[in-house]
Amino acid sequence: MTGYQPAPLPQDRIEAVLHSVISQHVAMGWRLESRMGNQVVFVRGGQTNHVAHALITFLLCGLWLPIWIVLAVVEQEKRTAVSVDQHGRLFQGGGLPYAGFAPPPVNRFNGNAQAIAMANMRRQLRQQAREHARDVVLARDLRIGRPDLPRHYDDGGLIDVNHAPAQVIASITGVTPEMAEHIVKVRAQVVGFSSAEELSAVASLPPHLTPEIREYGIFLP
Repeated sequence: MTGYQPAPLPQDRIEAVLHSVISQHVAMGWRLESRMGNQVVFVRGGQTNHVAHALITFLLCGLWLPIWIVLAVVEQEKRTAVSVDQHGRLFQGGGLPYAGFAPPPVNRFNGNAQAIAMANMRRQLRQQAREHARDVVLARDLRIGRPDLPRHYDDGGLIDVNHAPAQVIASITGVTPEMAEHIVKVRAQVVGFSSAEELSAVASLPPHLTPEIREYGIFLP
């Protein structure tokens, strides 16, 4: 006879647990490196400026070397993975029970907290995608800003204004289908835009749309 198994949680409850973990890790200095389904990978450290430390060590005739070694050890890159199962239970990499902070109880689910956690997570994903998009080839392979194409990468809702079709551009809050069609026509004439400010000026868009386009638009060459 098998033991009692609780019913699986709705996906929104699982998301609430996961987003709580993300928010708390970010507050503790971790960076969200990736997310695949209900598993996230965090990273921190790995930012030691060895060139600067080498120069200081040389100028101080080696006196800085012990400090350099200590900083290199303390600041070395660390990763941790956390996943949530269908019952809201947390696990660390390797399937071990999660030993960190506890998520909010699912039976006292706070919709506002989930909404805030979701917004913060999406914003961080957009920031991360913009960093990846500095490599244009990588951005195209990941299809950053192209929700109209098959892909696995989550860019937090970015829209590639220079390549996405009008119906996708119209998903930016405040941009009507007519505005999106106008943007596509102007885009063909000027061979793309470099920023939200340039887009707003060249396409004569209402000024109040610029902050929204700046937040969700990306302008890949």
